[in-house]
Amino acid sequence: MNVRQVLLRGGAGVGGTVLLAGAMWLHSVRPEVRAGALDPIRTGGTVGEKVMTRDFGVRVEKITAARSLEPTFSLGGKPPVGTDGVYLVVQLSATARREPLQLRSAELETPGGYTFREDPRTSDVSINQPTFQPLLWSSTKLVFELPKERVEGAHLVVGTGGLLPQLSSAADIDLGLTKDGTAALMRAATDRYQVRENAP
Repeated sequence: MNVRQVLLRGGAGVGGTVLLAGAMWLHSVRPEVRAGALDPIRTGGTVGEKVMTRDFGVRVEKITAARSLEPTFSLGGKPPVGTDGVYLVVQLSATARREPLQLRSAELETPGGYTFREDPRTSDVSINQPTFQPLLWSSTKLVFELPKERVEGAHLVVGTGGLLPQLSSAADIDLGLTKDGTAALMRAATDRYQVRENAP
């Protein structure tokens, strides 16, 4: 075996190793790239601000903390729906821009990459979300259950959802829950909060 053959085989080995490493890196990154490409287009805003997306407008009006929720029908003496964490009740109003729609996705995103959806455990106190009409602002509430230590820095992300999320729109609303604001909210947390009171 001459020097040329050794160099050729060595070069092929190095090249193959580089290609294999590149393929492994691409395989590990591709799911994140695809997930990012499928995210809906977000429009940012804050509490009290009208956040207008391509498909709808939304305004968060109030955030309330609760230690327990009042069942919808409590004539039978049902106990309150408690939690080891805290319930955040987000009151908002929304309108459609072109055609009637529902906000089919609603999540709280908190620092550290945590996401909390509307809690299915609260079906006994849940609200049927309305269909929002163009030019008319309608009110509703969203209920989330999360650990107390995850409240600070939470953002509300609401959107139209659907089979093609990359074609949908979403509003990303900073709830203004600073360290001091979160502490004040926790101190004001109520028992037996009536979710359906004044609900549409």
